Amino acid sequence: MLKQKLSFFSLLLLFFFIGCNTPQVSKEGEGVKISGVITYDRVPLKDGNYGLISLDYSNIKKERGKNLYIKALDVNDLVLYSTTSNNDGEYTVYVPENTPIKIRVYARMYKEGQWDVSVVDNTKMKAMYVLEGSLIDSGTKPSIRDLHAPSGWDGEAYSKIRKSAPFAILDSINTVMQKVIKAKPDINFPQLTVNWSINNVAAGGDRSIGQIVTSNYDGEDNLWILGDANSDTDEYDDHIIIHEWGHFFEDKFSRSVSIGGPHSSGDSLDIRVAFGEGWGNALSAIATDNPVYFDTSGYGQSSGWSMNIETAVHENPGWFSEASVQRILYDLYDKNQDGNDNLNLGFKPIFEAMVSGERNTPAFTSIFSFIHALKSENASKAYEIDNVVSSEGIAPINDEYGKYRSNRAIGEDVLPVYRELKVGKWITQCNKNRYGVYNKLGNRTFIKVKIDKTGIYTFDAQPYGNSYGDPDIVIYRAEYPVKSMGMSPLEGTSSDSLTINLTSGDYLVEVYDASFNNSCFVIKLNRDSGVYKPVVSKGQKERKPLRMPQY
Repeated sequence: MLKQKLSFFSLLLLFFFIGCNTPQVSKEGEGVKISGVITYDRVPLKDGNYGLISLDYSNIKKERGKNLYIKALDVNDLVLYSTTSNNDGEYTVYVPENTPIKIRVYARMYKEGQWDVSVVDNTKMKAMYVLEGSLIDSGTKPSIRDLHAPSGWDGEAYSKIRKSAPFAILDSINTVMQKVIKAKPDINFPQLTVNWSINNVAAGGDRSIGQIVTSNYDGEDNLWILGDANSDTDEYDDHIIIHEWGHFFEDKFSRSVSIGGPHSSGDSLDIRVAFGEGWGNALSAIATDNPVYFDTSGYGQSSGWSMNIETAVHENPGWFSEASVQRILYDLYDKNQDGNDNLNLGFKPIFEAMVSGERNTPAFTSIFSFIHALKSENASKAYEIDNVVSSEGIAPINDEYGKYRSNRAIGEDVLPVYRELKVGKWITQCNKNRYGVYNKLGNRTFIKVKIDKTGIYTFDAQPYGNSYGDPDIVIYRAEYPVKSMGMSPLEGTSSDSLTINLTSGDYLVEVYDASFNNSCFVIKLNRDSGVYKPVVSKGQKERKPLRMPQY
């Protein structure tokens, strides 16, 4: 067994050494062949007492490190050959004869022009994790050098370096990427950086010291993964990893206008959040073909929780529930037929709906826009799709906007899902915090606006009745990509307005109370005359709607 170590190198350091000298680089078939297999420890799940689940350190599995970037280096760390491991963790390099050589395996899955995923330590200046063998003379005959990344568990605790963690994370991502590749073989994935550290804790603050709040996707090509032993570690929680990668997929291939924030399966959520979180949960089950979603935590990683995405008790079902969304998506995919689920679409139709109709919907992303896209592209299965959807108390969906809803949780102020506002008219809208604040059902009102003539328009929000709050108005063009075009400028006032130059077309407007009180407003829309002059106070920066990371 080769002596191994987990090393940290910044790219600048590597580039510095590479630039110092020109190594004797071998080509395939030239020199002497070194081959081997890259493996890592994966700690599986174990059901515990009283419904708790834990990592089963007594049953650690040795898994193959797939698609990993590998270099053969000389004594000066100069690169002699580079390659990647295959789907069985096997690699081959060719190096000069009679030369001291070491093999370095990067926590990086790489295939030129197709994917590039790296795991770095955000608490060490984003240094990439590597697994490295000892310097051994290459000799004159082929040799085998296997490298293994152990878990670092000694039977009672992590007493050694947790070498396997970055490779376990990569393998979970590889699992979901291969599911997507099967649906679209020529797909190219944007570069992704996964930030994992043993110092990553469930606290907010400075990410460079590990205060990441929770595992999440930040919308800027980064996953952040917890690694705090005896509190919350996620490196072996493949459903957590894939869920967060699912947000990355939405961002890059489909569309997400989710406002993020805290959520749970029993919540009544903003429709954008309900779909995004339900999608992430369902994708983890689809990619692994395992509906049991789990998150290990606690002392010795022994007091986590799990849920069966398919068979869990229906808790507050409806179009506002992430639990309903995840059950619908998984039932559309899987082969198991139960209740109203007599459909086995597989993943490809779901993928195609996500990257086409869901991506280009003029509405906000939700179960409405997704099912409308899926039915449009699979018309012969519309009846069966409606049956699956109805199992969650959701009436047939025939448009992106969720018209004709009846299930409104336990409130009366959440329907219709979208209001309509015409130029020269007004509507009343109310914000409710009955289900919680920020990203819960009733916190925000969605309004459809059609502009027939290019010009300057003003949206006004004034208090209605005896309620007072802090209204915010955000406007979006109803097309891909949906981005904020403008936001009302005032903060901490009981009324606000947004004046903006609009061309003819369809728009979406979001109105909410920034103080998250129970409040009502009169919303007016008028066309102005004159030249558009945005209202910006001296020193005031452009306001943007608040968005939290997707957890």
